[in-house]
Amino acid sequence: MIPEPDEILNLPLKHFRARVAKGADTVQRDGGKYGFGVVRGVSVITRGEALGHDLWVDTDFLTDTTAAINAKDVGLKARFTHPGLSSDGLGKYLGKVHDAKTIGDQVIADLHFKESATKTPDGDLASYVMTLAEDAPEDFGISIVFDHNLEASEQHRREHTDKGRFISPDEHNKNNFPHARMESLRAADVVDSPAANPDGLFHRDQLLAQEAESLLSYTLGLSDERPVLSCFDVDADRVSAAVQRFLSRHNLTILKGCDPMPASTGTPEPVTAPATITQPTREEFAAECKRYIAAFGAIGGEWFADGKTFTECQQLMLEQLQKQLAAKDETIADLQGRLAAVDLGESSPAGFGDGTIQEKQQARTLRDGFQNTIRRSGSTARNN
Repeated sequence: MIPEPDEILNLPLKHFRARVAKGADTVQRDGGKYGFGVVRGVSVITRGEALGHDLWVDTDFLTDTTAAINAKDVGLKARFTHPGLSSDGLGKYLGKVHDAKTIGDQVIADLHFKESATKTPDGDLASYVMTLAEDAPEDFGISIVFDHNLEASEQHRREHTDKGRFISPDEHNKNNFPHARMESLRAADVVDSPAANPDGLFHRDQLLAQEAESLLSYTLGLSDERPVLSCFDVDADRVSAAVQRFLSRHNLTILKGCDPMPASTGTPEPVTAPATITQPTREEFAAECKRYIAAFGAIGGEWFADGKTFTECQQLMLEQLQKQLAAKDETIADLQGRLAAVDLGESSPAGFGDGTIQEKQQARTLRDGFQNTIRRSGSTARNN
């Protein structure tokens, strides 16, 4: 499925690459506007797919590129490769691009080197680029840097959309890629992989992308046709088996996208946002843990760490107390039995002599001691 323009034109700058035209007299090392060399017949941009961008370069874009270069009396800035994310173009400056013209499906111009390009921190970049143009023009290219005209691109898409589907007016745009539109032209940088070079690296890059898509479709079960691979040293069946094992192990399923729903004539139902789960703060977490410990003792901290709810902990504590009460009841019953079995050593009714009073006192003391033991055991059980 081809993405919409507002999805793919989301960056302010784009880099479109093209190749340097071949020819025995294209390089003049002592010529040019600045006297430090020139490469004539540079292909700035070529009509066709901008590989890696899902965009189409049409004749209108070629015309706009030519006009943008020629509108600058001082020429268009040229650098040695694009600036990176962690560096700018300082020290990579080469010179200027002048005298653009549209010839067939290409924009052709001349790359003129400045003196500073011969004395960069990386050496004589001007001579290096001219040598590349002489020895390996098929591996040498230009990449333009420009701002998108998003409004013009969207307008073009709407003008050529029928029943919700964009149909490119360029018969060579078989995939119906959206057409690129230029807001302004920033630079033309020398690169090593001219993506718009049909007889050089462009063709190999395109084949790589096509084989990658075929391999993915086969391994994900979207196609039954086993791909023939020349860019990848892998076995498609083994890759497919590995991917299917991965999906099965993680309980994943590949589903094809559904067709877009037809436009509704009524008022759309409001979409309810999913509830947001608020994570407890550090203070709230500590307070809850203290509540468990205060209610259930040290074991409460362990239960809290195990993820038990407060209700579950109450049930566990009740079970422990019931076990303790049952144990106390057994202790009381044992003591009562032992008290009933005590032998005071009296074989006849007690008299009222001095000796009899002393024996009765001993018996009462012994009895009271057993009863106090029983009462203390019962009190302990109730408190627990």
